[in-house]
Amino acid sequence: MSNRPKRAQAQSSANETAQAALSASFSSASELTREQLAFSAENLAAWFRAAEALQLAQLHLSQRAALLHRQAAENLRNASTPWEMLSVQANLALYDFQEGMRFLQEALVASTRAGGDVSAAAQKREQDEAPQAASAAAQVVEAAINAAAPMAQAWQQVFAASLNGAPTKHH
Repeated sequence: MSNRPKRAQAQSSANETAQAALSASFSSASELTREQLAFSAENLAAWFRAAEALQLAQLHLSQRAALLHRQAAENLRNASTPWEMLSVQANLALYDFQEGMRFLQEALVASTRAGGDVSAAAQKREQDEAPQAASAAAQVVEAAINAAAPMAQAWQQVFAASLNGAPTKHH
């Protein structure tokens, strides 16, 4: 009969340890989820900054084009020969080509910056998560070992008692 309270106490201790291990694993999972959500938000912020940079480049392109075409319209009104009109039109075509190249360059720079921001965030996350993941895994393993220890001791006591010749009761 004295064996029963020890077994109940060992099982109660094992249950408490198992609950503590489960709580630790939930907090570790919660921390990983929090980090993943933060990483996703950071990536979205980088892409929105890239979209903003592209819109800004497009806005500047439109403003410069509007100014030049307004000046070209004035020059066409004042042109007195077909050669002057052809010169204005040639300047507009050259300008359109140059501005197109300039816009592509600005778009590539904005895209490269956005990609750099995302990859820098990913590298930072990997560096930050490596120790945390190892620590979380170590905590889970330690909690599992601590939870299993009372059960292992209880089993050891059962087998040790039967090896020592003590009768065992079957329920």
